[in-house]
Amino acid sequence: MTSPENNVFTEDKSHLRVLTGLRGWAALWVLIFHVYETSQHGLVVFHVGKWNIDLTPFFSSGWSGVQIFFVLSGFLLSLPFVQWQAGTRERPNLGRYLFRRVARVLPAYYVQLAILLGGAYLLGQASPIANVESLLRHLFMLFVPPPVGMDPINTVWWTLPIEFMFYLTLPFLAGLINPKRWLLLLILMLTSMWLWRAGTIIYTGPGNFLMSSQLPGSMDSFGMGMLGAMLHVSKNSVSVWLSRHHNLIAMAGLAILLLCLYWLHYRWMDYWNHSLIFYTWTTVYSFAAMLVAIAGVKGNRLIGWLFGNSAIVFAGVVSYSIYLWHAPLLRWLSEIGLFSELQDNRLPLLLLATMAGAVSIASVSYALIERPFIRMRR
Repeated sequence: MTSPENNVFTEDKSHLRVLTGLRGWAALWVLIFHVYETSQHGLVVFHVGKWNIDLTPFFSSGWSGVQIFFVLSGFLLSLPFVQWQAGTRERPNLGRYLFRRVARVLPAYYVQLAILLGGAYLLGQASPIANVESLLRHLFMLFVPPPVGMDPINTVWWTLPIEFMFYLTLPFLAGLINPKRWLLLLILMLTSMWLWRAGTIIYTGPGNFLMSSQLPGSMDSFGMGMLGAMLHVSKNSVSVWLSRHHNLIAMAGLAILLLCLYWLHYRWMDYWNHSLIFYTWTTVYSFAAMLVAIAGVKGNRLIGWLFGNSAIVFAGVVSYSIYLWHAPLLRWLSEIGLFSELQDNRLPLLLLATMAGAVSIASVSYALIERPFIRMRR
């Protein structure tokens, strides 16, 4: 996934660095989820005396790191528009805004696409892209439901067009990114999400994950990030209260995130049907992630300790490449059969190998591809 605007990051490094760390955790959490699925580990239970602590939701729900990405994108990309509405800066230049989004996302993606195709050719394998039509869809990131789109050769790419649709939508919502219009914005985000998801089930049936996640089906997560940006910039009574009670906000956010994980774990079979969890889970979860982000930028020590430390911030800096590369690396580790004979230790060893390899590859990708384009777009 994408990173925040670096000019915003440098304006308030002491506080906004925690958002970089939160993004790093989101990328690693998606990695943990895919390793857990590949290892086929089952329940993850720790025995402490007479207590059996079920930590399975921390592994099986790691895909929800994607929702954290969406919240952070809504937060950080909305900041310039909120500042413009507040009168503290000029209106963002839309041409520059779009150029920065393209320069941030496409270079690393295209390089990975070329490497995956070139690697298959050099190894004498069948090309993962069968024809010119498939190639064009990959070049335009058309990883949306058929007949327009198709499944990507790298499973994590499905989120990229959703992010890009939000990039294109955000300037049209600029007039609503105003503390005086927060309720109207929230109603619009939630209503559009509910209608889209209901329509998805009515016309395509339950369980259509890819269709229900398209915009506006994910707009509640982006909307919570936008709401967080307004709370961060605004100097009204609500913002002042948040600054004074950031400890309460941090604990509430973490507690709600924890409850959401176990709620999803035990009600997973209901998620893709007409049910309460289907229409509310991502909203509640994204709200909790927004609270954690707000507490972090307000200087909360606990959130700073969790997501502002050097290791997790570094993971955040290279998080986009971690997100892109961990799935192909994990598939390769599975194909060579190095961990196939292991039983109880398969999950921790495969997790260690995947994480070490993904961070290493991501560091190189960031240094050679991402960082030059980050500098260029400035």
